[in-house]
Formats: sequence, structure tokens, C-alpha cells
Amino acid sequence: MFIRKARKTDQATGTKCVCYQLVESYRTPNGPKQRILLDLGRLDLDKQQLKILAKRIDEILKGERRLFGVSQKIESLARHFASMLRKQRLHSGNVESSEPEGSWENVNLDMIAVQNVRTVGAEVVGAWAFDTLGMAKILQDAGLGERDIALVKLLILGKLIHPGSEIEIYEWFSMSQIALEEIIGIDARDVSLTSLYRACDSLIDHKEFIEEALTQKERTLFGLGENLILFDLTNTYFEGTPVSSKAKHGASKEKRTDSPLVTLALIIDEDGFAKWSKVFAGNISEPATLKTVLGEMLHHFNQKMSIMGKRVMVVFDAGVATEVHLNMVREMGLDYVCIDRRRIKDIPQGDEQLVHECPSGIVRTIRDESSGEVFLYCTSGRGQDEEEAIKNKLQKDFEQALQRIAEGLKKKGGIKRYEKILERIGRLKEKYGPIAYFYEINVTEKNGIAQDISWSIKNELSFDVKFAGFYRLRSSRMDLSDKELWDLYNMLTNVEDSFQSLKDEFAFESVYYQVYQEIEGHVFLTVLAYHLLWVIQKTLHEKGIRHNWKTLRESLSGQFIITTTMVNDKGQVINIRHTSEPEPMHVTIYQALGLSLKPLKTVRKIE
Repeated sequence: MFIRKARKTDQATGTKCVCYQLVESYRTPNGPKQRILLDLGRLDLDKQQLKILAKRIDEILKGERRLFGVSQKIESLARHFASMLRKQRLHSGNVESSEPEGSWENVNLDMIAVQNVRTVGAEVVGAWAFDTLGMAKILQDAGLGERDIALVKLLILGKLIHPGSEIEIYEWFSMSQIALEEIIGIDARDVSLTSLYRACDSLIDHKEFIEEALTQKERTLFGLGENLILFDLTNTYFEGTPVSSKAKHGASKEKRTDSPLVTLALIIDEDGFAKWSKVFAGNISEPATLKTVLGEMLHHFNQKMSIMGKRVMVVFDAGVATEVHLNMVREMGLDYVCIDRRRIKDIPQGDEQLVHECPSGIVRTIRDESSGEVFLYCTSGRGQDEEEAIKNKLQKDFEQALQRIAEGLKKKGGIKRYEKILERIGRLKEKYGPIAYFYEINVTEKNGIAQDISWSIKNELSFDVKFAGFYRLRSSRMDLSDKELWDLYNMLTNVEDSFQSLKDEFAFESVYYQVYQEIEGHVFLTVLAYHLLWVIQKTLHEKGIRHNWKTLRESLSGQFIITTTMVNDKGQVINIRHTSEPEPMHVTIYQALGLSLKPLKTVRKIE
């Protein structure tokens, strides 16, 4: 094994350059010949160093230990190239046994090494969702080529597993600490940032076709009812000055009024599946603009549902259920259920109906149909004063607990690691679920250390209604019972969790693009990753597993695919590429999804 110099010409520019190749000699009936094992690229080494590097690569591949060490630079390069060559050989097809059974070898225990360790759990689950949705076929039918489909798969799985921009996904993939190369079948060396941007751009030209195909596939997979829709708006801001008429300054939850925004408008059904999305100008919060957006979204979606012979019901949050929007919904022939924003002066007399009962309380309703709409006057088993007291205590306890965590960031010896802070906040959310839902909590971090914690109430009106002791629902559906209407409205809480997933799970925050096509492609990739997420969540929920994706992702990162290298008593080097043993959480998730406990095939090669 030796390294030789080669001269190559760049086909695009015509520029000539010097690079290096790892070569080995072998015997044939016609005499000795040479074959290229690996292209090493450019190396800043002299002739003697190249000789040492070649010998060290050979020693690592054979599992031999060197009596005298080499320089750190040579050792690092040798291990890198040996790893590349070992991976190349394991996937060359010249494999002794893909699943060896009953193979026994006498090996030198001191010569056993574990190398090429890559995380595999979240990657396999994401790929399962991609395949379950038939995403490759959808993209193929949309006109994408085989390579673009592989790159899009990389981008979507990247959004799911390592949320961030395309450049962050590229850097994450290039680091090769993940098993996506083996899962997708694409070499990291063949992927450039430019190719990822081009693949992302190609999605936008087929956006409507892809969304419709996904809607049909999800409807078939899960038997979705699609009788209820909810829309939401969320914005994302830019660093820099984007060249886009849709990037406008507006109200930002991140308080980034200095940065231009765009807004993602999204329609989902009662099961949380996305149906339609569109990017609008960042000043969407203006009433006139909001009316335009809502009208376009509802018109588009209602046309599709009318073809299916369904009459769609829209559920409005209290903050959006204005008379203007309700009139628009009526004019479009849609039904609705929402909180009545108008002040309640008197509760009418009538028979009370029990619509909800649980250990934490009961809800009763009085029905009024005198005005051509259904009005449900809902009261809890507790009085208004008691509800207010409960709200104040929960709010006080929750905010004090958050304050203690925030103060710990400033104390010597306090918990400061970003992941640990998120875990503590997650446990608080579980403990104070009824009130934590209404809070927007932001944690700033730097180099993995939490810097500050801030919080605010997302929707004051909804918050007050929740703990008012009584409230009034209104609906156009006079044929539904009190309990049916109450249940429909309370789906809002569950469905809004899906929007929170979009923001929390995919880091839907700042983006670094200037061209609108790139901006829209980035947002659409996030929506496609959300489709995968919801297929995973829905399947797991049906099996009683209700962990959020972040918890699942972190747990799944504890399984790896590794290469174990050993030397037997014949002096042969045995390389085995295999998956580590699953932990109990992995077993639970894989069994629920119908995956193998060791999801990648074992590969064995003797040299």
C-alpha cells in the first residue's frame, strides 16, 4: 500500500491540480498490477510523510499497534482515511456474510476496537415515516429525479432530527456522526450545499401537488374524519435584508421588530394533520390582511371538501372569533364553533345538561337557540370566585417555579446547562398543565449554557375564559347536542398542540436567506418534516405512547451503528458493521412502529 501523486483537471473550469491516491499492488497471472483504493484529495505532506501515512493506514486496517508513534497530523489523517476505506469495503458487496449465524473465531482480545460510531435511532424512525407516507413516490410523481429525491429526503430528515437551516443540516450531515449515509444511500462527500439549495428550490414548483398527495395518503393511512379545521399563523424573522416583497416588519413573539418577517399560515384537521400551507407577508396581524388570508385559506380548503361531499366546521380561538370573521365563514357556507367574545350579562333560565365530568370538576350547559344560532352557557361546578382563586394560585406557583429556575442561572453551582434547563421546564409544564399551556416560555442559550429565561401569556382572552367559571360557546350547528359542541370546541386545545410542535420541535425561528424562493423552500421543508412528525406521533399515540418528539429524539439517539474490528488467530482482520443492543425505550418505540430492534442489517467482512 502506497500513496502516489496524480494530476487532475476540473471539468467545469479547466483548472489543473495535484491530488493524491492510496494505491495497492496485487498479483495476477499476467504479472503485478496496481489498483486505486481511495482518492485522498490534496495533502500538504512531503515524500517521507506520505510514506509514513500509507504505512499507518495499513497498520490501522490490519489492527496492528505501532511501536513508535507518529505525529498527531499523520495519525489523524490515517485514522480518517482508514475509516473511509473500511466503510467503502463494507459496502462494496464483497461481504462474507450479511447475517452470520454460528460463526466462531479465535480472536486476540487486545486487538478488538470499535470504530465509525453513528447514531441510528431517530434516523431510522424518521426514514420509517418518510417511507410510510410514500414520500419518494410522491416526489417522483411530482417530477423530481432520483438524486433530488435523496437530497430532499436528507433535508426533511435533517429538519426532523436536527432542526435548523439548510446550511446547518449540511454541516450536521458532513460531520458524519449519524447513520443517514447508510439509511439514504448517499455519500456525504457527494453532497454540496449548493445541491441542497437546488433540491429545496425544486420542491416549491410542485408544492400544491405534494400537499394534496400527502393529504390523500394520510387520509388512507389513518381514516381521517376531516370534518373540523383549524387555522393558525406563525412568523419567522430574517437576519440580513431579504430581497422579497413578502418580508415585512411586523409584530414578532421574539420581539425582533428590527428584523423583517414572513408568516406561515397553516390549516390542519381535528387529528392535527396539515392540509394546506402558504407563506404570506410578515405584517399579517393587520386586520385587513388577516381577513384576506383567512378568506383565501378557507375558500381553497372548502372547495376540496365540497367535492368530497363534506361540510366543514371551523373552530375559532377566542382571539380570532370576531364578527367580521364569523360573517365571512357564513358567507362561504361553512359551519363554526367558537367562544363568544361578547360580554355575558345574564345566564338564561333552562334545563342544565351535564357535558363533562372528571375528578378535577364538572361542566354543565344551558342551551339557547332564540337568535338563529346555538349559544351554550357553560359553567363549572365551582363558582366564579373559586375559579379565580384557583387560577391565581396556579399562576403564582407556576411563575415562582420559573423564577427559581431563572435565578439559578445567576447562582454559583446552579443548574445552567441548556438541556437540563429545558428538562426542568418540561417537568414544570407537566405539573402545571392546565395553566402552563397558556404560557410562551423562551430560553436563550450560548455554547450550550442557558443565559436567560423569559415568559408571557400567549392569549390573555383565552386565558381569562378558561378560568372564568362560566363562558359562552356559539355555533351555527343547531343539530349537534350540547356535549358534541363542547367536545368539538375542546379539540382546540389538543389541535393547537400541533402548532406548538411546529415551533418547538423544528426551531421555527430565524432564517438566513435573501431570495424569496429560498425562504419559501425553507418554510415548506419545515411543513414536510411536520407531516413526518405527525405520522410518528399519531401511530405512537394509538399504542398509548404520548412522549413529545424531543423526548423521543433524545432517547433514540442512544442507539448506534458501529464497526467492531478484531484480529483472529490466522492473522485476518474481521470487520463487523452492526447495531448496538436496544434500550427498553427503543424496544417500546420500535415495536409500536413495527420496526426491527436492530434496524440496520449486520455486515461482516474478513480481510
